[in-house]
Amino acid sequence: MKKFILISVLLCAASFIAGADDIITKINGDQIRAKILEVGDNSVRFKRMDNPNGPVYNLTYSEIQSIQYENGVVEKYSEPAPEVYEQPRYTAERYDVRYRDISSIYNPRSYRERTDDPYTPAVSGIASFFIPGLGQCIDGEWGRGLGIFAANIGFSILEAAEASFLFHSAARGSSYYRQNQQISLSADAATGASLCAVILTASAHCIFNIWNICDAVNIAKVKNMYYQDLRMAPQLSFTPSTGSGLQPAAGLSLTLSF
Repeated sequence: MKKFILISVLLCAASFIAGADDIITKINGDQIRAKILEVGDNSVRFKRMDNPNGPVYNLTYSEIQSIQYENGVVEKYSEPAPEVYEQPRYTAERYDVRYRDISSIYNPRSYRERTDDPYTPAVSGIASFFIPGLGQCIDGEWGRGLGIFAANIGFSILEAAEASFLFHSAARGSSYYRQNQQISLSADAATGASLCAVILTASAHCIFNIWNICDAVNIAKVKNMYYQDLRMAPQLSFTPSTGSGLQPAAGLSLTLSF
């Protein structure tokens, strides 16, 4: 009986002595039984209880999660950062898709503007209004834009040539009228033909430039719709609750654009 009481006393004393240690919990989860010597401004100095006569160790606050002192007081220094999984998102790179490859898939009339769209249809249209083909280049269609620009130069050269011929024919007709008191039939026909050619070319040029502006706007819209489909993002939906306000619904919804 006496031996049992002695053993019990020894076990209680050992557990008390073991519980009298300071416990340092590091950020990585390791625990150190120690005797705290000093708590400084940025670090803690201590001795390990498994080597009380050994060296003095030093840990900065950034390495320590908490310290539990022998009297039961716990001081927390920093919490481990929770692991956050970020779902990878596709980042749409500009100019990585050709308009002709997706023009038959999307209808520009169905376009709905979003703040993260890479292209601005209004800017493309205004740019093509002042410099034909510039809007297409802004939208990444350089071949199409340069072709439109070259076509406009061709129209301008043709109009200049026709206008020059018109003025020349009119001048010859007026010269015949002053000399012979009548207008030459051939000069009159040439003047009429030149006038008709100038009107037709100018009309075609105007129609072509109107198409050029609309084309730049449509390219921007179609490409934006393509990128919107690539950036399908989960959205938290809200439903009316029995109380006041809206409550988040369980689950996620996907937004699709067609």
